[in-house]
Amino acid sequence: MKLVSRIQEKYRKSNKLFLALKVILSAFTIYFAVRVLFISISGLVSSDTSTDFPNLLLFGMLFSLGLSNAVELAEMFVTKNREYFTLLLITTFFLLGVSVFVLWV
Repeated sequence: MKLVSRIQEKYRKSNKLFLALKVILSAFTIYFAVRVLFISISGLVSSDTSTDFPNLLLFGMLFSLGLSNAVELAEMFVTKNREYFTLLLITTFFLLGVSVFVLWV
């Protein structure tokens, strides 16, 4: 029940547009993570080659996570909440950089 109350509190405090964007981007991140997990498990179990592109799935997962952090940064900037702003900014740049690197290599 504590988790539900935390979600309700976050819903009341957050801007609805930013909250909707974070939920959508988090759903994309979870989708790509599950797809990468299934491809990895099927690759370990069988010797069949996969037709999926794991690098594109990893790029999608990391890019969605980076965009989710960017939305949270924008929300922090709009609400003038500077707690952990620098750390989140560094993390966002790192995630977006790694996602581009995964796509490039």
